[in-house]
Amino acid sequence: MSREWRCAVIGTGMIGEWHVRMIPQLPHCRLVAVCDNDPNRTKAAMEKCNVTAPVYGDMEEMFAKEQIDSVHLCTPSGQHLEQAQLAMRQGKNVIVEKPMEIHPDRVDQMVQAARKYGVKLAGIFQNRWNPANRAIRDAVAQGRFGRLAWAGSFTPWYRPDKYYQAGGWRGTWKLDGGGAVMNQGVHQLDLMQWIVGPVKTVCAFASSRIHASIEVEDTLSCALQFENGAFGSYLATTAMFPGSPTRLEVGGEFGTAISENGLKRFEFKEEQPQDKPLLEQLSPALAKNSGGGKNPTDVTQDLHGQNLLHIYQAWENGQEAETSGPESRKAVAIVHAMYRSVRKNGAPVDVK
Repeated sequence: MSREWRCAVIGTGMIGEWHVRMIPQLPHCRLVAVCDNDPNRTKAAMEKCNVTAPVYGDMEEMFAKEQIDSVHLCTPSGQHLEQAQLAMRQGKNVIVEKPMEIHPDRVDQMVQAARKYGVKLAGIFQNRWNPANRAIRDAVAQGRFGRLAWAGSFTPWYRPDKYYQAGGWRGTWKLDGGGAVMNQGVHQLDLMQWIVGPVKTVCAFASSRIHASIEVEDTLSCALQFENGAFGSYLATTAMFPGSPTRLEVGGEFGTAISENGLKRFEFKEEQPQDKPLLEQLSPALAKNSGGGKNPTDVTQDLHGQNLLHIYQAWENGQEAETSGPESRKAVAIVHAMYRSVRKNGAPVDVK
């Protein structure tokens, strides 16, 4: 990149802290401001990341005093729409942590605002830059699986009650927009539709199995069908102690591949010279963390950095990011189809 991007972070919780740390590490990106309604949390985050920047408690004051090109929204999911609209009215580009919003209609409003004010909008789905996931997607694109039969995605995680109690917004419909699917499993839904193709229909069941105090589900199981005719299975939970890495499996007439904290399987009728070296290079035995199954902080932050770098490179070239607003909407639409199916006791619901 040749131009400098002046960046501001809104929200300095766990994910916001990651953005505060990563922005100064990105080429041609500079952290020029941080905004949060909790000054003590912001101070602690900035000291932990060893960075300095002006701190604000109000977005409008920040926009009035600072020259900003892009805003990173790292606030509770149900607040994204109004905050994004405020930033866009000021002519700021916006990057939004997952999920982009808690309802497809609210994502649509964000996309419309970006067009109205002539700015860019992108979301964060960093697992697309996981090399195991990208290798599987490339193999699908190359036709190596032949006709796809089935794909499965599993997020068998565990979170204690104190995880939901922290911050006061997790596990609520208003601000979290859902539970294990919307907050944790949305990553895997994005991967499924990105790799296999659009999801057509879902049949889901859900409840809170062990977290009695939350409004939303801590476990959801779903059968689904893709538009290309393949079938699928999906699980998202924060109720399976001690918590395990996510697993993505894709299979068809000519091959099967599994991503589980690395590339666990990559087997095809027609082998290619790079297959075995790739398996060795991406072996789960080489993983340096648990992938977040037991602890939300036990993940690599490198993928976030790659996602952010891609966004800024695309924007500099006048293009939409791979995780643009309309693209980020797809996972949210699948989540809401699942929730509608749950309310209908597992009846089939089409994704819209």
